[in-house]
Amino acid sequence: MVKSKRRLIRLSILLIFTILLLGVGFFLAGIIQKRNQTKIENLYFEDLTNKKEIGRLEAIDKVEKNIYYKVSYPLIGDKEIDKDVEENVDKLIRYNLDKYGKEGEVNYYYFIDYEAYIGVNYILSIVMNENFVSKDLKMIEDKTYVYLYDLNNGENLSKEDIFNGDYKDKIQEYLEDDKLDEDFNFVIKNDQLILIDYNISIPLLEIKDYLKIDLSGKKDYSNDNVEPVYTLINKQYQITEDTLLYENASMKSNVSTDIKKDTVVNVYSQSDKGWSVLLYDNKVLYIETKYLKEVKVETVDESSMVYAITDVNIRKEASTSSELLGVLKSGEGIKKLGEDGTWTKVLYNNEEAYIATSCLSPVKIKKREVKLNVPPQGNIDPNKPMVALSFDDGPNPVSTPMILDTLEKYNVRATFFDLGNLMKKYPDVVRREAQLGEVGTHSYAHKNLNNLSVQELNEDLRLSREAFKSVLGYEPILIRPPYGNANATVRALVDMPIINWDIDTLDWKYRNKDLILNEIDKYGNLDGRIILMHSIYKTTAEAVEILIPDLLDRGYQVVSISELATYKGYTLQTGTVYNNFK
Repeated sequence: MVKSKRRLIRLSILLIFTILLLGVGFFLAGIIQKRNQTKIENLYFEDLTNKKEIGRLEAIDKVEKNIYYKVSYPLIGDKEIDKDVEENVDKLIRYNLDKYGKEGEVNYYYFIDYEAYIGVNYILSIVMNENFVSKDLKMIEDKTYVYLYDLNNGENLSKEDIFNGDYKDKIQEYLEDDKLDEDFNFVIKNDQLILIDYNISIPLLEIKDYLKIDLSGKKDYSNDNVEPVYTLINKQYQITEDTLLYENASMKSNVSTDIKKDTVVNVYSQSDKGWSVLLYDNKVLYIETKYLKEVKVETVDESSMVYAITDVNIRKEASTSSELLGVLKSGEGIKKLGEDGTWTKVLYNNEEAYIATSCLSPVKIKKREVKLNVPPQGNIDPNKPMVALSFDDGPNPVSTPMILDTLEKYNVRATFFDLGNLMKKYPDVVRREAQLGEVGTHSYAHKNLNNLSVQELNEDLRLSREAFKSVLGYEPILIRPPYGNANATVRALVDMPIINWDIDTLDWKYRNKDLILNEIDKYGNLDGRIILMHSIYKTTAEAVEILIPDLLDRGYQVVSISELATYKGYTLQTGTVYNNFK
């Protein structure tokens, strides 16, 4: 009986001890779990604006040397992330201060504004939009920087932390005719991948096989509040009546000064909420937009001439339905007074008139005939159908030799439009291209030539010519501009025939040999036509292995573009665009 009581007492003590241990364990686990949960909850998520609801707004508003800074950025409450954000902002400011800063009065204005988003798995995206403007409103820098962080641990994230596999090829499928830049900017907002530079949103689920991140993570941070959207203006305006200038875009903010009617001011940007940003008296100030009237300043530069690239109508007003005043013949020049949308204002018979801008160039096109590089006639019969294969964006050390092997196997020729920077990198591949076909230029670094200034375009052409000389010993005689873009200025300056295409295989999009071949089959008769492909894809090389013997079996001669033009009876001229030789 005594033993039973003692055993019962021992069991009771053991049970109580076990319960206490379990209680302490659950208590400690609760503390640990609570700490993990509150790490993110303790960060700053203020409802500021629809792009700034994340983070506590920090601002720099100061003058240093000759630069006025107006900088905004977020602090979110994570020590490591906030330190990195502040260091990045400081780095951007120091760069411009070191490059442009000097003692004297303010003659530069530097702006940084930000956007912030949270996506799945607590990925934080911070976008820094940078503008650097001179006192006369000339834009010097206009850049975007994106910084990614993991809110779970405060670490920086790179593309390698987000993507896996051939993710660039997958993303390229969404860009249609645009080419994905190597250093493309993106943010992750909710469950969307947003390509900032292309204004494209891609659902993450559609590219889940190319992602390392967990798509089941947090994704309910919306951006539904309405914020003012500012648009760059960079124009002069006149004050319509006496009014006030404020330190911020609110009449509740401090008044900086008053301003008199008819004062002319420089307006940097305007919002859709009725405020404009002024650069006034070496300060960045705000005014109600309703007190502004645009100043129409038109200066006539007697040396400012534009030239017609084709015969073009001269209109009384900027409209195709306006009265026809005359015709400017191809190659003729006329004085330019300014631009109005897609129209150029000119001086015609001492009166204002208008000509379509797309038909004018600041450089006079001097057309000349070009002697093409065509070997002596061998087995080419000008009376039989022929087609030209052309390959852009190379050379590539893997896929381009595969294409060349097929050309050599079937003793046919093709045309390669190569990038100058890659020609210097793979010279042996280029020399073999020249032996088995012909090589033209595709620019030096695949920039959109339409967007370059005259100086930038001339520099690109110079680098391309130098690459040709160093690798092949001669300059290019044919050019295919990136994206096929060749505006009036490009046509005036390239001094080469411009070769585009009329059959696009979409090989850059499909990356599938069967789909590439199906695209060609859609066009029926191929005689005299130019087929566009890219020598940088293995799938294109695989398609060519099937395409060339098939074309030969169907009675086509596979020739270079120069051969196609010559045997079809064309004489090529510089500054002229050719899409086929039918």
